[in-house]
Amino acid sequence: MNFTFYDWLIENKEVMGVGSGLWCTLHIILMVFLTVWLIACWFLCRKYKNFAMKMTTVLCWMMIFFRVFRMLLLWLSGKQTFWEVLPWHLCHVMSFVFPAFFLTKTKKFFFAVMVVTFFGGVLTFIFGDYYYLSTLSFLHYESLLLHFMMPTVVIACLASGYFKVDLKKQIWQPFVILALLVGWSMIANLTIEGANYLYLMENGLPFNLFPNQSHIWTYAVLILILSIITITPFMLYDKFKKKDDDPSFEIIMKAIKKD
Repeated sequence: MNFTFYDWLIENKEVMGVGSGLWCTLHIILMVFLTVWLIACWFLCRKYKNFAMKMTTVLCWMMIFFRVFRMLLLWLSGKQTFWEVLPWHLCHVMSFVFPAFFLTKTKKFFFAVMVVTFFGGVLTFIFGDYYYLSTLSFLHYESLLLHFMMPTVVIACLASGYFKVDLKKQIWQPFVILALLVGWSMIANLTIEGANYLYLMENGLPFNLFPNQSHIWTYAVLILILSIITITPFMLYDKFKKKDDDPSFEIIMKAIKKD
């Protein structure tokens, strides 16, 4: 069945056909592309720090613009109510929160904002629901663009040295912001029929580590694993940095070099 530009714009599922689902060719290509892109961004932003800051500024404004446009489109088309288009989902919230922190140069609690923004963007590519239609709609393209930009701006802030991580002072922050996001999303889940923001009401993953148990336990395990993955590189960096700053270590290294 043919569909119009308007059908594509507002994602009219009735005329757009069934897609291949998760782990289709497009899904794998996008994940590989995101990985390569983020690695390239890391080295690029380390070398060109001014460019990294300018790029982050532009991407922040793009996130705000496209999210506001999306909200207006869904509201004015009658597809969603004003209450429903408000930012309830994690990535939707962070598309405003990250730019708010960066553009105002607010660094207090910024570590938590970066962690949630990064993993919110990356996990959507791993378990995203873009592939249930045979053709990607405008809403899909907008969401894909957003979830590319989210980890990109975090990489830029870290690689350029704009933000310095201090785990001893900041390690607790992501858990606080997650708790706040859960509380915020539950407001919508309890007031909007069929809502599943932050996937709290129904499992948003294609698996459950604890069959016949709440999927929240699976989320808890994944959060723990992601926390370890996030923290470990910074712990190793701090460990080796302390060695470099240690006078006795410096003497040993000089002796080795002389030999």
